[in-house]
Amino acid sequence: MVLKIMSSFKMESSEINANDAFKIGKGYNEMLPFPTAINENPKDQTSKLSLTEKLKNWSIQGFEHHNIRDELNRIMSDKSLFHGDVNLGKEEQRVQTLKQLLAIAQGIFDKGLVQITDLREDPSKILAMMDIVSQFDDDSLMTKLIVNNFLFGAAVFNLGTERHHKLLPEIQSGRLLGCFAMTELGHGSNVRSLETTATYDPKTNEFIINTPLRTSTKWWIGNAGHATISSVFARLIIDGKDQEVHCFLVPIRKSNGIDLLPGIRIGDVGAKFGLNGVDNGWIQFENVRIPATNLLDRFGSVEGGVYSSPIKSPSRRFANILAQMITGRITISFGTTRTLKSGLIIATRYASKRLQFGPTSTGPEIPILSYPTHQLTIMPMIASAYAFDAIKVYLGRRFQERTDEAEIHVLASGLKAMISQYTTVSLMELRRLCGGHGYGSYSRYGRLIATVDVGRTFEGDNTLLLQQVAKDLLTQFKKEYSGNKFTGTLKYLGKNTSLLISGMNPLTTMRSDDAHLLSFQFLLDSMEFRSSKLLIQSAQTVSKNYKQTKDSFAAWNQSLEILIHLAKAHTETVIVTKFIESINKEKDIEVRSTLKKLCQLYGLYIIRQDFEFFRNSNYLKKGKAKAIIKLVGQLCSELSQNALVLVKGFGNEEHLMESPLGMEDGDLYENICKQVGGNFTRNNYLNSKL
Repeated sequence: MVLKIMSSFKMESSEINANDAFKIGKGYNEMLPFPTAINENPKDQTSKLSLTEKLKNWSIQGFEHHNIRDELNRIMSDKSLFHGDVNLGKEEQRVQTLKQLLAIAQGIFDKGLVQITDLREDPSKILAMMDIVSQFDDDSLMTKLIVNNFLFGAAVFNLGTERHHKLLPEIQSGRLLGCFAMTELGHGSNVRSLETTATYDPKTNEFIINTPLRTSTKWWIGNAGHATISSVFARLIIDGKDQEVHCFLVPIRKSNGIDLLPGIRIGDVGAKFGLNGVDNGWIQFENVRIPATNLLDRFGSVEGGVYSSPIKSPSRRFANILAQMITGRITISFGTTRTLKSGLIIATRYASKRLQFGPTSTGPEIPILSYPTHQLTIMPMIASAYAFDAIKVYLGRRFQERTDEAEIHVLASGLKAMISQYTTVSLMELRRLCGGHGYGSYSRYGRLIATVDVGRTFEGDNTLLLQQVAKDLLTQFKKEYSGNKFTGTLKYLGKNTSLLISGMNPLTTMRSDDAHLLSFQFLLDSMEFRSSKLLIQSAQTVSKNYKQTKDSFAAWNQSLEILIHLAKAHTETVIVTKFIESINKEKDIEVRSTLKKLCQLYGLYIIRQDFEFFRNSNYLKKGKAKAIIKLVGQLCSELSQNALVLVKGFGNEEHLMESPLGMEDGDLYENICKQVGGNFTRNNYLNSKL
């Protein structure tokens, strides 16, 4: 049928150029039996430009701060300094990243637009700043900025007291460069077992810092090549007693920023998959003496040779120390979402301009975004990006309010793990969707993938973070049986009994009409059913394994598969819930209608991806599952009509896109040729330019 329709389409010329093909492609769109993407420049879609602006505003609500964004765009529009160059060597990249950091320090921090103290006073300013910085190149700049200001600087601010806070203006201005020395060669995630020691000397009222073993060497320390001082996490030992891990300020270089101080050894960990603009290194300490006042003493201090702490429990004290570092996980969630958007913009614009095959061998080709398989890959990712926007707005607001630190910690952990994992896998698929062009360095995918991949490791290994989420859920589940009710984002779990019963209702499991499947109630019920059932199953599994092993550690490890599933399900439930809440609050009809379809696709796609659970739990009968598959395809097809508008609505800055595949002007092949055109360097034996 399709071939018959297409064969009736007559061309006026047997030869067509690219522009003609674009126009003819639009004609085919009207004739094909399935909706296809409109292959035109989004600049021409004047009727939809207002929607893109409204979507941009929706995605940054609560952390707009246009003055910060405008100033950053002004600073970063200097292409002599802010340009991604894959041909730069490692040392050149590091020098360039340092210069970029100092430019932002002078243009943003010195002007008072953002301060380290905004970690408590107004975190939304920091999130607005990171929303722009995270769009640049491979995130070396963002990483170095986080290390200096919001790891090292945050340690001084959150773990120190007033006498330490006087350093903050020097830190944020870039006049005092610092590094954050927590990770060791032998220990990363298990911070409580760090081996570096800080032994108190009562004779001199000093601490003596040592890395006694090779495995004690501080490792992967960002800013190690440029820093003059470090926040060092070490075991506080006084009177022969180990008071566990605390944080100390340890000078590592002389004021010239070059010469090492006595007892300090620093080296380079070498080239990495990505982020080569960050000077990661290793540090060793041998009998390095620091004044006792260099202990960041908010949670533990030494006065007159006596250790004291306002928190008596070592476990709680340690938890409080680590909780102050939550900013890193939150900024990763924000930054990684922006990286996902960059990848989606590139792939969507490329797919709208790339013509391959057609209904007839002699006729013009159609955009690859017209193919259902392409839509089924890319459109759920676009929906996910908007879902992540909804939850990050909620997380940003909760971070600002600081009303429930425990809930923020659990949510930030789950989101960091889920978003960084999802984005890494998605970018690999998006690279594939761009074919051979996606494999070229000029596409930017190599840098984007290398950037987000490490996000699955630093600021907490994703698997361990998901275990933290599962542990908290089980703890709350236990409290529920003791009479305490679930609160906050866990409140829905209190409905688990009724949900499990309704889940077995034949009418619920078999109903497959569009109105039911597209309803927000069905999406919420499905998400909550899955989380609640997995919570009960997880508790039963851990209990069963403990009875068999009589070992809580072994019981937990043997239950990890279902525990990780629980953590992911809960996090996705919260995302869907907050996405729906945001849509219901939206007053603009056009925005609400667009977001509603995106949310429907996001929720149904999650269910589709976990059919095994829903079918095994008798929540979906075969006919209902088939109907969901069909609806997902329809939603992808419908939304692909506005794919260019939707990615434009992400609000990424065009001057920071830096990919010829994703430039807005639509001149795909000319942009590629401009990017790569030139001679081979060896003897210039190809003296030609594209």
